[in-house]
Amino acid sequence: MQLEFYWDKDGAPRARCRKIAKVVGGFLESDLQDSTAATIEVLNAIDEVESGRLSSWERTGNAYTLTLSPDGTEIMDEMDDAGEAYPLSLSEIRELVGDWLTFLEEGRRS
Repeated sequence: MQLEFYWDKDGAPRARCRKIAKVVGGFLESDLQDSTAATIEVLNAIDEVESGRLSSWERTGNAYTLTLSPDGTEIMDEMDDAGEAYPLSLSEIRELVGDWLTFLEEGRRS
């Protein structure tokens, strides 16, 4: 995935998208923000859905709804009435959210 993580001048975590939809970066920035707990919650939900312990999982945050199912992931921008859900595989969302968690944890150490 082509995301660049950085801290803005106010110390807020940001995700800049290069090749994937801006909805993914927006989800990380506005819904997970700098919360390692929320990020871990999503990673755990991915595990639960992928293993079959949950048939699906959904989380609506500040601006996006994340829906997980065995068939994949959809991220919907709730602020865009004309928007369509952005699809990702479970492995893609796991990679993105895992990278976000690493970024947050490394930022807290510096």
